[in-house]
Amino acid sequence: MKKYFLLIILPVLFSCGSEDDSTPELGEFTLASIAISNGELLDAYKCETKTNDIENSIPLSWENVPEGTGALALIMHHFPNPNDQTQANSYLLLWNIDPSVTEIPYGTADDGAWYMGANKDGTAISYTSPCSPSAGTHEYTITLYALSSTPASLPSQSSVSVDYATLKAAIATVSTIDIAELTFNDVN
Repeated sequence: MKKYFLLIILPVLFSCGSEDDSTPELGEFTLASIAISNGELLDAYKCETKTNDIENSIPLSWENVPEGTGALALIMHHFPNPNDQTQANSYLLLWNIDPSVTEIPYGTADDGAWYMGANKDGTAISYTSPCSPSAGTHEYTITLYALSSTPASLPSQSSVSVDYATLKAAIATVSTIDIAELTFNDVN
């Protein structure tokens, strides 16, 4: 009498960390800043001193820009009324960043081979540092867009006419390959 054995092989799934682990995976498009610790902006990077309406920008770095990216764009924004997502204050607006760039060191957002838009007040081509006058926790988001190309509707120079709405509308006219986001709080 012959005996037959049925061998069943079940896949074994391995997991490193918990489901909500925020550690990026190898090859993942990520954005980081040494100015942020445990989700909060460090005091040294708040309320920067203005010199001729210009402030030192937050240091940023990123890795794993997706293949096929023609240009990067960056928006740092805050909703002053968290219940109204239609009105955003913009703190940093950049476009036409070469995909080979992987960082913007502290205070150099206005020094690169890219273009910059208006500060929060719309009065200068500059970064605006978080400096909330009211007590509490204020959430900011920095979004780095990997785009197929620089939107043709944007100027080929830095311009105070480029605000949050202008840059968002322009980004919508080209293909977004990937997005890296960094959200942090300014706690007063």
